[in-house]
Amino acid sequence: MRRKPTLKDLSERLGLARSTVSRALRDDPQIAAATRERVRALAAELGYRPNAAARALTRRRAQVVGLMLPRSSALVFANPYFSELLLGVSSRAEQAGFPLLLSTAPDPDFTGWLREGRVDGLLVLGSSITDADVPGLNRLLEAGYPVVAIHAAPRALQVVSVGSNERAGVWQALAHLQQLGHRRVALLSGPRGSRYAERRIRAFRSGLETYGLEADASLLVPTDDSREGGAAACRRLIERGVPFSALIADNDLVALGALDVLREAGRCVPGEVSVIGFDDTPLAAVASPALTSVRQPTRRLGEIAFDALLALMAGESVASVRLATQLVVRESTGPYVPSGGAP
Repeated sequence: MRRKPTLKDLSERLGLARSTVSRALRDDPQIAAATRERVRALAAELGYRPNAAARALTRRRAQVVGLMLPRSSALVFANPYFSELLLGVSSRAEQAGFPLLLSTAPDPDFTGWLREGRVDGLLVLGSSITDADVPGLNRLLEAGYPVVAIHAAPRALQVVSVGSNERAGVWQALAHLQQLGHRRVALLSGPRGSRYAERRIRAFRSGLETYGLEADASLLVPTDDSREGGAAACRRLIERGVPFSALIADNDLVALGALDVLREAGRCVPGEVSVIGFDDTPLAAVASPALTSVRQPTRRLGEIAFDALLALMAGESVASVRLATQLVVRESTGPYVPSGGAP
């Protein structure tokens, strides 16, 4: 059976970017009339037909892509993770000629943005999608509306996702600490009930078992993902007298908050307590001491997520992607010292 021509075929034959071909097929007036005619002529010659997603876009023609980060604005703009993610998404959007509509509303209206035609496609944090959102979003996905989740979404949602291997990242941190001789490791996790915090807690618990480290429920402390939240969580551990010689933080801001409190309490890092962050944002390298952190390729995640959305908007088939994490070892981790190790 002859393979159906794709947008990529048209792009390669014409020597044009896929985004240009896609916009020409939608009769975008910003594309030169001669170029639009060339694209339509080759599409007719090859028998190219856009699928349901492309037809849906033809109906709306918003010429805008949406990015939903359902967190408070204060948290989004204080956390370098989101800056890196936004840089990756926006750079690709600029190259493709799409304005980016950003929302930080804590209660996002996923389906409204799509149904009302405010955007041609939607990028959203997978962890922000609740079980209650799934039925409505699945109906839109089945109707051809393009959506890409950044990091894992609920399993029942039939969506393309782009993320990192968070489980491997947590295990890399635990393996490093185990090799340094630590046995009691605390986890300053994300907010209670959040999907990504639950994923990392599961990874943490399974990693403790794998590496033969002590499991103690008192070593799991939720935070609100901020520097202040990390400080409060670390302070609770110390005030409760919970012994630990190392901690893993949910993100670098939380780790910096923990460093603040350990310094105030006179606990030497890494002499008495080793600290590991997550994300490896630019803050990690300039912290004092420089922070060991699990690197997520955050900017690359944003780039790939936008590319995946653009392909869906053009009617192409797209697979989910998981990128590798890497532990970047700096000054905040060191060998366990029994005489002064566990606070």
